[in-house]
Amino acid sequence: MHRSVFIVLVVSVVFGTFVVLSSHHWFTLWVGLEVNTLSILPILCGGFLPRKVESSVKYFLVQSVSAAVILNVVVVQAWFSSSWLVGQPLLKVSSMLITLAVGLKLGLFPCHYWFPDVVQGVGFLEGLVLSTWQKLAPFSVLVYVVDSIDIRVLVCLGVLSVLIGGWGGLNQTQVRKILAFSSVAHMGWICSTVGYSVNAGCIMLLVYVITNSSVFLIASEFDLKTLSHVGRLSYFSLGGSVGMVLGVLSLGGLPPLFGFLIKFVSLKCLLESGSILASGFLVAGSLLSLFFYLRVSFNSSLLLFPQHSLVLFGWRGLLGGNLGVVTVRGLVLCSGLSVSLLGLVSFPVFISLL
Repeated sequence: MHRSVFIVLVVSVVFGTFVVLSSHHWFTLWVGLEVNTLSILPILCGGFLPRKVESSVKYFLVQSVSAAVILNVVVVQAWFSSSWLVGQPLLKVSSMLITLAVGLKLGLFPCHYWFPDVVQGVGFLEGLVLSTWQKLAPFSVLVYVVDSIDIRVLVCLGVLSVLIGGWGGLNQTQVRKILAFSSVAHMGWICSTVGYSVNAGCIMLLVYVITNSSVFLIASEFDLKTLSHVGRLSYFSLGGSVGMVLGVLSLGGLPPLFGFLIKFVSLKCLLESGSILASGFLVAGSLLSLFFYLRVSFNSSLLLFPQHSLVLFGWRGLLGGNLGVVTVRGLVLCSGLSVSLLGLVSFPVFISLL
């Protein structure tokens, strides 16, 4: 793909997302979703490899169905309310359908089956975009309509997504599929929280995006396709191994890393609202997810004992060289690790404020 074409597509993806984030009209919101979807497709199937094309077609079909459902809901809503404004209360049927459509875009249960296959079929950087940036637009739609949605339905979908995400990743050896099921579980946490506190849900999404980006970039830089490749990571870069361990443990919510703090805030919101049973299932699902996070971190740290001191300079491959791309990766990586380690500093302060 020519560089100028790639730049135009990336700008279109960003533009479509910002249209959705800033829209107060249902039609412009739907147009932003479509611009975002149609712009990402050529990026996903770059190189026209059969596996990438297959994943791109799956992604296109899923996004088309969800966009069609949203458009039909919007038309029906405008017919009954005579208004295209986003903030208008939704009918009960409309709220159920738009919850299903947004869940399909976010990869929530029971519409999550497409997401691991699509992420596995594309490259690491494309999978990073699908797991982070492409979640922003549908999540903003969910925030717009959260007041019209039955919170019990949203929490039920979130809890089931956490359980299925943890269960599905147990027997996986492909790193991209593990991160895909991790994304399903994290979106379950976020959707369970946003029904009670939109601010807490947005903070959880932001921390997940930053931490997940650092893990994806390490896997992309060292081409860690399977757990056996992860086991050889510390031989090539001690810094990369430490970064992978901190990243996945933060995703798993292991204290005192920052990933634990945001899950603690989520549980606090749920318990204060009386959702004790849902909180218990969320914790159980997190334990399932923590098992395969520990598998990744254990494989990443297998060779940390005696090795050549020159391995300590493995970070030079991330932070040096081509300033156009690698420095950006290094900055995102450092920000992700900084967010993970922020819990070490803020944990005592956070506990003292409760």
